Amino acid sequence: METFWQDLQFAARMMRKNLGFTAAAVLCMMLGIGATTGIFTVVNAVLLRPLPYAHPEQLIRIYTEFPTFPNGGLPRFWASGPEFLDLRRETHSFSSLDAWATGGINIGGKTQPVRLNGALVSGGLLNSLGVSPIMGRLLSESDDQPGAPKVADISYGTWRSAFGGDPAIVGRETQLDGKKCTIIGVMPKDFQFPPGEEDPAQVWAPLQIDPANPGGRSSHNYYLIARTKPGVSPAQAQGELQSLVQYYDEHRAPKTHSFSIKNHTLVSYPLQSEVVASVRPALLMLLGAVAFVLLIASVNVANLLLARAEARRREIAIRGAMGAGLSRLARQFITEGILLALCGAALGLALAYGGVRLVQLTNAGGIPRADEIVMDARVLMFTLVTSLVTGALFGLAPLIPLLISGISGSLKDTAGSTTGTGGAQLFRRTLVVGELAMALVLLIGCGLMLRAFWRLQGVHTGLAADNVVTMRISLPGGTYSDNAKLENFWARLDERIAHLPGAQSAAIVSGLPPLRPPNMNDTTIEGFVKREGGPIENVDFYQAVSKDYFATLGIRLMDGRLFDDRDAKGANPVVIVNKSMANTFWPNQNPIGRRIKPYGGKPEDPWVTVVGIVDDAKNAGLDRPAGTEIYLPFAQAESVGYSDMFVVLRARNGDSRQLVGAVRQQLGDLDASVPIADVRTMDDVLERAQARPRFLTLLLSLFSIVALAIATVGIYGVVSYSVARRTKEFGLRMVLGAQGGDVLGLVMKQGAGMVVIGLAAGLLTAFLLTRLIASLLFGVAPTDAATFASVTVLLAAVALAACYIPARRATRVDPMQTLRYE
Repeated sequence: METFWQDLQFAARMMRKNLGFTAAAVLCMMLGIGATTGIFTVVNAVLLRPLPYAHPEQLIRIYTEFPTFPNGGLPRFWASGPEFLDLRRETHSFSSLDAWATGGINIGGKTQPVRLNGALVSGGLLNSLGVSPIMGRLLSESDDQPGAPKVADISYGTWRSAFGGDPAIVGRETQLDGKKCTIIGVMPKDFQFPPGEEDPAQVWAPLQIDPANPGGRSSHNYYLIARTKPGVSPAQAQGELQSLVQYYDEHRAPKTHSFSIKNHTLVSYPLQSEVVASVRPALLMLLGAVAFVLLIASVNVANLLLARAEARRREIAIRGAMGAGLSRLARQFITEGILLALCGAALGLALAYGGVRLVQLTNAGGIPRADEIVMDARVLMFTLVTSLVTGALFGLAPLIPLLISGISGSLKDTAGSTTGTGGAQLFRRTLVVGELAMALVLLIGCGLMLRAFWRLQGVHTGLAADNVVTMRISLPGGTYSDNAKLENFWARLDERIAHLPGAQSAAIVSGLPPLRPPNMNDTTIEGFVKREGGPIENVDFYQAVSKDYFATLGIRLMDGRLFDDRDAKGANPVVIVNKSMANTFWPNQNPIGRRIKPYGGKPEDPWVTVVGIVDDAKNAGLDRPAGTEIYLPFAQAESVGYSDMFVVLRARNGDSRQLVGAVRQQLGDLDASVPIADVRTMDDVLERAQARPRFLTLLLSLFSIVALAIATVGIYGVVSYSVARRTKEFGLRMVLGAQGGDVLGLVMKQGAGMVVIGLAAGLLTAFLLTRLIASLLFGVAPTDAATFASVTVLLAAVALAACYIPARRATRVDPMQTLRYE
C-alpha cells in the first residue's frame, strides 16, 4: 500500500509538472469515456434494465401473423375478439392472458375537457403487472363485465395536470368520451403501460368485450399480453401456441377465418425484447461507435505517454540500473495511466450527464423508456471499470519498447541517441495506424448514414407540406352514439372550416400521412382473378376524406376527377384510388370506371365506382413504399362511423398555426366539450417521421468528427515528434547536399506509409462491419463504393496534411547550426 501511495504521489507530481501533456491526455479521455458512458447509460436503461413490473421475464407478447400475405406477409398483427377469448380459454401455459387497445380519449378535467391517450384493457391486465396504485385501486375483472359501470385509473401526470392533484380524486365522477365515469385509482409517477410508447397512455379503462358478441373473427383490433406460469419458458409457451394452431388447422371448416399453420399462425416474444426491438440495432451501433472513439482516444493518450517516456529514457534507465525491475516500472506507468483516465472520467461523467439529459428532454430519436434513463450504480461501475482498464492498457504503452530492448539497452541508448529507440518508434507508428483504421471505419459508417438520410430527405412524399397545419378531433361516444350523428357533425365542421379567413383550403381526413396504422381491409374487386404470387383482394389503407383534402395536402390528380359536390350522401357511391392500387389491381389498364366493394361487401351491397387516380402519398412511413390506398368521401362512409378525424388547413400566406384559433372557435360553437389535440404543422409531422434517423446520423457524425480530430492529432504528433528527434540528422543530410524537397519527401514517405497501411486496414474492417447497419440504411448499400471511396480520400487528405506541416518544418533546419552543435 505504501508503494502504491508513492506511485500515486509521483504520478500526480508528473502531471503537475507537465500541464500541457496532462491537459491533452485528460481531454482525450474525457471525450472517449464521456461519450461511451453517455451511450451506455441509454443502453443500460433501454436494453439491459428489466421492465418495472413484477417478474417481467414472465411477460410475453402474443401476435397473430399472416405469413402468405403479399409483400412479405403481415408479421406481428393484432388479434380479434374471438381469437383472444379462444386463447384465454384453451391455453394452459399462462397464469393470465389479457388484451388491450389504444387510442385517444376525451376526459372531463377539473375545468375543461382534455384530450389524452388512453388504453382499454381487459380486467386483469393491470393487476397482472404487479404494480400498485398510489391512490385507490386497480381495474378488476368485475369492472370488465359488459354493462358494468364505467371506471378508470389515471396516470400521475393526468391527476396533476387535468385534475390539479385533487386529493379526493378517487371516487370522483367525470366524463370519459361523453359517458359518466368514476375515477378509481391513480397510478405511480413512473408507471407506463403499454411500455416504450412515444405517446404513452394516461388513462386506463375496461375493455368490456362481450363473450356473447365479441365481434368478427377477421376484425383484428387487440394487442395481447400474457404471463407465463412459474417454470414455463417462453419457448414452451410458443410450443403450446403452435400446437393450438395445428389443432385449429386440422379441425377448421373450409373457407373460415381460423388459425392455420400456413396462412394464419400465432407467435410470441418476451415483452422486454419487443419493447426495444425497433431501437436495439441503432443503440448497439452507437455503442460500437463510441467504443471506437474510446479506443482512438486511448491510443492517442498511449502515444502521448510513450513520447513522454522517451524523453524520460535516462531516468527510466537509471532507475532500472538501481534495481527497479519491469514489474516495478509497470506499476508506476499503470498508476500514471489510471490517474489520467480517472481525471478524464470525472469530466466525462459531467459530459455524459449533460448529453443524457438532452436526450431525455428532446427524445429526438423516439427512444422507448427514455424517461427511465438515469446514471445508476451499474453506469458508475461501468465508467469506473472502463477507466481502470483503459488507464492500465495505455499506461503500459511506454513499457513496450523496454520489453523489446530491455532496460540495459535503454541505458545504452541514452548515451547519445537523438532519434529515439527503433522499438518505440515502430510501436508509436503502429498505434497511429490503428487510430487511422478505426477512424476510417467510423467515418465510413457516418458517410453511409448521411447518404441514407439525404436520400430520405429527397424521397417523394406525394405531399406539399408548406403552409399546412394539422390537428386531431375526437368525438365522445356517449354524445355521438350513432353514425348519423357523427356524419352530421363532420359535415357541419367541414362547412365551417372551408370558409375560414386566411385559409386557402381545408379538409377533414381519417388518417394522417406519412405514417399510420394499416387497415388491411378485404375489398371485393369486380373481375378480379387471383394468380399465383399475385395480389389478393385486400387493400392496405382506407381513408375517409372531405372533397378538398387533395387540394389541401397537394396530392396530385393523375387521371379522372377528384371529389366534389356530386359525391354527397345518397349519391352514386364513388372512390378514388392511389397509383399503387391502380398498378396492383389493374396493371396496364385504366381503372377509371372500374367497380369495387369496400370492406369485402355483401352480395346485396352496391358496387362503388372508381372515379379518380391520385399520386401515392406516403402512408407506411417515409422509408417504405406507399401501400395500396382507397379514398372514400366521408359523407358516403356513414356506415363506418368515424369518431376520430384530423383537420388539415392550408394557409394562404404566413404562419398556418394562426388558423388554429379560428378552428377552435368554430368547434366551440358546434360542441364546446370537444377538445383539439396534436396541433402540428405538416412540416413538423414529416420531421417527426424522420426523427430517429436524424438522431442517429447526428450522433454518429459527432462521434466521427471527434475520432477524426483525435486521429489527426495523433499522426501529426508522431510525425512532429519524429522530426524534432531527427533535426540534427536532417541538418547533416542538407550539409551533405540534400535539398529541402529531399527532406520533405523523406518525412512525407514515412507519414504516407502509416496512412496507407491504416487506410487499408480500415477499409477491410469497414467492409466487414458496415453490413451490421444495413437495416438502418435507406436507399444505400452497406458497401456503397462511392461512400467508401470519398471517405477514404477525405481521411487520406487530412492525414497527409497533418504529416505535411511537420515535414515542411523539417526543410527549414539550418545546417550551419547543426554543424556547430556537432
